[in-house]
Amino acid sequence: MADPEQPRSVPLPARYSAVRLNSPEWFARVGEVARVIGSDRFHRELVELAGAAINHDACWIIRYSRVAPPDVLYTKDVASDVVAYYANLYSSVDPFFEYWRNNGSPGVVMLNDVRSPGQSWDLYHKVFQTLASISDELGMFFSTVGHCCFGLFLERERGRFSASDIERARLIFPMLEGFHRSHLGALFNDLRNPRGPQVEGFITRPTLIEDRFGVDVFANDAWREAARRAPALADAVAALRVAEAGQTRAAGALTVKVEVFDRDFPLAPGGRMYVLDAPEREEEGDPDQLLDEALSIFTPREKEILLLLMNGQTTGEIAQKLSLSKGTIKNCRLRMYRKTGVGSERALVKHVMQSIGAR
Repeated sequence: MADPEQPRSVPLPARYSAVRLNSPEWFARVGEVARVIGSDRFHRELVELAGAAINHDACWIIRYSRVAPPDVLYTKDVASDVVAYYANLYSSVDPFFEYWRNNGSPGVVMLNDVRSPGQSWDLYHKVFQTLASISDELGMFFSTVGHCCFGLFLERERGRFSASDIERARLIFPMLEGFHRSHLGALFNDLRNPRGPQVEGFITRPTLIEDRFGVDVFANDAWREAARRAPALADAVAALRVAEAGQTRAAGALTVKVEVFDRDFPLAPGGRMYVLDAPEREEEGDPDQLLDEALSIFTPREKEILLLLMNGQTTGEIAQKLSLSKGTIKNCRLRMYRKTGVGSERALVKHVMQSIGAR
């Protein structure tokens, strides 16, 4: 195995040779990545695109978190027993993982960049890399949400990545990062406006996304506000961590529903999404109780303003009545729009009226 501290020598032939960055093949691959943005094929096509620019023998995609173990999402030309060795024995000493946990940033990172002499490095470099036939590694880190990132890794079985390989990686990284960000945007957009029947626009409601280790990946403002006001929410989530998709649990006057992500869902592979929703009600109920439930996601000030809006008062009249500026009223109204997933005052009032059973 090559020592990362030794000077780079003439590169040896690799299993996959780089194509010219002005060739029809390169542009065809770029177009394919753009075409599959938002689909479950995206990251596989992204690593294929990176590999087309750089001589390499194998590749990995690993999701790193600063608070949870690494998650291997995809490999190519890597033996299954090597993946198992990594996941079960060596992921904790992965120097790239340590780099990300220590506040690493997106970009191109070489194996020598993350070298940290000590027992962990020796286990990874002298033991795992020997088992896996890895001579050199080139990593690309793409940020996601919260504490997570995607690590895209190309490997050499013999020799080292050349200076030209590294230069190409840094040249194409901004484009790959741009594709990656567009992909994340598409995923969140799909959560807001889902195509399938199993997820009903949850992102507009109070929503929490956890990875498969139970670590928070994303929570919108409405969820954080609801969690602050309803301590029972934490107990409901704890119960749903082992429940099947579609199950619900009561959280005070509200209901939490869980959906389970596939292992290839990039934001939280194998993770879960919890959505707070109003419970099913009897046809007749206490109007005051129904109104309290409908307004439970709002702050006292937001409730005060909303009730005045529902009484037909204008922004100016409300500002004068509450001794606030019009700008403050407008900002408060925008926060209520975000919490309810609406875009206008009329839609906000309609949302509340429907929540209490009025038509």
